[in-house]
Amino acid sequence: MSTPTHRRSMPALLAAAQAVEHYEISRYGMLKTWANQLGHKDAVKLIDQTPAEEKKTDEALSKLAVSAVDAEAA
Repeated sequence: MSTPTHRRSMPALLAAAQAVEHYEISRYGMLKTWANQLGHKDAVKLIDQTPAEEKKTDEALSKLAVSAVDAEAA
């Protein structure tokens, strides 16, 4: 059962989850820079794979947030 309070809190929870994703994406960028500077090419390759996954999660959260706001407006 979805209460009015529950529906209003959903966008806030999704925004918090997106903030975590954005933080993670920025950390991977920093780690990649350090790995490049230190010559750790294998680490750079691994780090390159992760942000794509984080961005997919961020996009999915964005879609959920839009759906939650649309449902609230309806």
